[in-house]
Amino acid sequence: MRTFIIITVLSALAACYSAADLPNEEISGGYTVLYDDMSPEGRIVSGAELNAKSVVWVPISEAAFEAPAVAGQVQHITKLFKAAPGVIINALIVSYSKTPMESYRSPLGSDSMIVSITSHPGDEISSTVSIFSRH
Repeated sequence: MRTFIIITVLSALAACYSAADLPNEEISGGYTVLYDDMSPEGRIVSGAELNAKSVVWVPISEAAFEAPAVAGQVQHITKLFKAAPGVIINALIVSYSKTPMESYRSPLGSDSMIVSITSHPGDEISSTVSIFSRH
């Protein structure tokens, strides 16, 4: 009985891990992360899901974060986004070509947002950052 329970627990853990682990093909081809009131910590979304959400949001700003790869060096880009007075930033979309070593964003819900992306040593940064307000 004890062996059966251990096997069951290990099977459940393996199933959880495989469900949470992204396929390498998806990461190598790039991916998009959405931060909004329903997912403040961000979640990976498809293009179809972004198109469906576009009716709810008004674009405020978009910027390309580009830095070339330099052997052995880390690249870092930080940008301050500032909305018009009275406009609140409700959503952020970041598209990555490669998984960064680190990314930071200030919280949603104000008229400004700081976004920073840091590459792994030897990698480039090639990302698009878009901020939105709700209709």
